[in-house]
Amino acid sequence: MIKIIIIDSDEAERRRLKDSLSSQNDFDIIGIGKDCYDAVKLVESKRPDIVIMDIELKDGGGIGLIPLLKRKSPNTAVVFFTDCEDEERICRALFQEPAGYVAKRGGVPNLCRVIKNISHGDWCISSQIGSKVCSVFSHMVKRGMYSEIMPHNKLQAPPETPPGVSGIELRIIGFIAQGYSTCQIAEKLSITNGTARNYISVVMRKVGVSNRSQLALFAVHHGLVPL
Repeated sequence: MIKIIIIDSDEAERRRLKDSLSSQNDFDIIGIGKDCYDAVKLVESKRPDIVIMDIELKDGGGIGLIPLLKRKSPNTAVVFFTDCEDEERICRALFQEPAGYVAKRGGVPNLCRVIKNISHGDWCISSQIGSKVCSVFSHMVKRGMYSEIMPHNKLQAPPETPPGVSGIELRIIGFIAQGYSTCQIAEKLSITNGTARNYISVVMRKVGVSNRSQLALFAVHHGLVPL
């Protein structure tokens, strides 16, 4: 069973999510809260597998909450499930390294698929959000908003193909910059999920970044993905 906590400031939305997710045989809703305080308290006491959280909560928003939740429960994955599709907020949300970002307009069935993928170690952005990702990172590059999250030496590199990166690794960088999950990359390349995960780990080491957000910015900065 996948243990889940729901955090949303809207009472009707909390009820809707609880009813919908509880109908899934492999989901166990172990806590429900309305704000950041509830999120921290429930994660610390319940240690869920996944937290489903809106990025806009009554007491200040959920975007900056992930580091604290990770300190309380390192193995808990956070999924943003939100109506917010503002590009700058997407930027800030993705840099907190959630396990997933899902648009509410995509519906609960889409959220269920994302939860199942994340429970197997994947990283997922819904198709409604994925279409914005390249625009988001291009916007950040143009405005110089990335300096604090990218390794300094990588920002000084000229926009050319990184040495030692193979053709298939370049394709993987491009897929990640466009918001594809590990499962989607595996399907695109006709390889197993495990092989795709290995490729992603190797290519991050080669270009000297530590997470997918940095890798996506690297792709845009070096012209490795069409904008």
